Amino acid sequence: MKFIGKIISWLFMPMLMPIYALILLMFFPSEPINLSAGNSLYLMPLQNKIVLLLYYLIFTVLIPGIIYILLKNFKLIKSLEMDEQNERKVPMVIMIIACYLLFHLFTSTNFHLPKYIYGLCLSGSIIISAFVFINLYFKISLHATGVGIFTGFIISYFLEQLYFEIWILAFAFIVSGLILTTRLFLEKHTINEVVTGYFTSLFITFVINFYYPFV
Repeated sequence: MKFIGKIISWLFMPMLMPIYALILLMFFPSEPINLSAGNSLYLMPLQNKIVLLLYYLIFTVLIPGIIYILLKNFKLIKSLEMDEQNERKVPMVIMIIACYLLFHLFTSTNFHLPKYIYGLCLSGSIIISAFVFINLYFKISLHATGVGIFTGFIISYFLEQLYFEIWILAFAFIVSGLILTTRLFLEKHTINEVVTGYFTSLFITFVINFYYPFV
């Protein structure tokens, strides 16, 4: 059972969750309440979807992933899962920078993108920034954080759609339960650590994406 738990943990790594969320909302049918706002991820041209996914893949997965591997090779972190509380600071700062650079890249272009494209990377930057300081005193589950961002993002999108594949929302909650249970089963975290990471990231992601561009 622990082997299956480890597979689930790797399959749903925190840095992959934004990619999964974007794929679900870009490629399964939905219809926004306000079509004129231009915030539909599904109605974007296929070429735009692919380009945006590549940007997210490069900035939130490939670049941080390569740096994390280098950190492990230089023995600055013990494992890529970063189980130790004191070894998370540098990797988290790297992810903050990556998310902020992606947000800056999108906002500096002359093209109008759906607000969720901006909101997702901004959410990651703000959440991880807050967790860097919290991590000094309290260990928070990064897997719970990742799936919290995933779920909060989908909920914010769902509430602004006239038509939406409801199974996606159900899937988000099922995956949330699976990941939180897995982290507890593997004894990587306590209930407080997974609950705090999940609901804090879900709430922040929802607010930023639903009300963007209020910031």
